[in-house]
Amino acid sequence: MTLIFLIIFKTFIKMYVNLSIYIYTAILVLSFLLYAKYLWTKDKIYKIPTKNLYRDNIKTGDILLLDWQRYNNIFISSLFGNSFMHPSIALWEEDDLYMIELINYFDDVKYKGLIKVPFNKWYRINKKALILHNKLTIKDENGTNKHVRKDLRDKINNFYHEYKGRVGTPAGLRKDWIRFWYPGEKYQKIEKFDSIICTEIISFMLKETGVVEKDKSIESYTPDNFIGMNNFNTKRPFLYKEHYLVKIKEL
Repeated sequence: MTLIFLIIFKTFIKMYVNLSIYIYTAILVLSFLLYAKYLWTKDKIYKIPTKNLYRDNIKTGDILLLDWQRYNNIFISSLFGNSFMHPSIALWEEDDLYMIELINYFDDVKYKGLIKVPFNKWYRINKKALILHNKLTIKDENGTNKHVRKDLRDKINNFYHEYKGRVGTPAGLRKDWIRFWYPGEKYQKIEKFDSIICTEIISFMLKETGVVEKDKSIESYTPDNFIGMNNFNTKRPFLYKEHYLVKIKEL
């Protein structure tokens, strides 16, 4: 009986060791593939030109796209094939510039959810990030359409005040993120905000404020669609004409 038990025990140990080796090898291979894809994905962004950006050159409606260049971003970046992680939208109020975004900074109630952050504070938090600037232009802004930027400012502000209390902490990676692989065909106004992420709220804002067409669902847009606002169909007289990586030189 003891001999049989020892044989079974040894067999079990051998199977366990072999299985552990297989799992460990599989994890190593998967990690290598994900990292290789991450490097390949990142490579394309360094072909984008870099310019100096001054605070006063940023206008209401401009999109600033961030990537924090952290190791824990590798998995998500590789999984979804994105070289950036997070969009914010600029808003001027009188002489003050703010960034509106869905974020969680410091796990502080003042800096999580849908927030409006003074630009100087925003830049101090994100100064080590890779930053891309999408410049929103308005056709004939100094002539017939000189009121459009002011109207957009009011619409963005109204959107922020309407939704800031309804949008909580941005959702992390979860199973319902499968929606980004299989997005809906049509645009639908958001009613539930429990799983919304940063790209969706900015897409939602751009559609609801009349900057882009309501022709696609908000989950159709991944962070890299914000590079040059690719896949967004702007409405007249709006146009995201330029995009470039930036070095912010003045606060």
